[in-house]
Amino acid sequence: MRVKSKWHKTQVKTIEDIGGAMAFICWRITKNHLEDLINEGFVIEKEQVFDVIAEYLCFLIQSIDRLVFNTLSNEQRQELIHKLAKQSAFYYQENKTERIGEGNHWKIFINTYNQRSQDYSNYDFIGNEPDYRFLRYFGEKIKLAMTDVDEKWIVQQMVEIQAPKAFKKIAQSVDDLVSVDKIISKEEKTKQKKEKIPRSKRESTRKDLQYKNKSSSNHIV
Repeated sequence: MRVKSKWHKTQVKTIEDIGGAMAFICWRITKNHLEDLINEGFVIEKEQVFDVIAEYLCFLIQSIDRLVFNTLSNEQRQELIHKLAKQSAFYYQENKTERIGEGNHWKIFINTYNQRSQDYSNYDFIGNEPDYRFLRYFGEKIKLAMTDVDEKWIVQQMVEIQAPKAFKKIAQSVDDLVSVDKIISKEEKTKQKKEKIPRSKRESTRKDLQYKNKSSSNHIV
């Protein structure tokens, strides 16, 4: 699956376009960070993998919510975060079903997200970046999701290395995806598509040229 992480600034996009791309990027960042932690020697059991994934996704979505606060309208921001949470829940459900087995994993993720959303609201962004308490909360939740053997080091690893690294990546993606020429509603985009004149029916802009029924190449046999 290929999803663009950057668009031309002259493009017109919907919140759904942006949310879908951001959700995929959040999932990709999370997957890469899981590999980072394992490569660093941290122990993550099979069941714990998805607890860690959920915490990463919640952290990233909450970071996005703060980053777009001054860029999008309140309505657009709510629509974006709603799309992000639902799409993340879909990825979570799909992957956990494949790895662990059937279950209402969607609801588990949404319940976790709703709780984390409320908790993160108690922490601040300073200079458009998460403050220490924001990062510390994330680190503590990761610690609870992992085995006791790593509890002595994991919070420090998250606060000093993993969380800033993940935030830097998502902040760049937010800037790239939101900085388009215009953001329109899904309904408006659908209307524009319906009203768009097919290229074959557009009037030529070259009045000086007349079509001649003559092949520009030899026949292909």
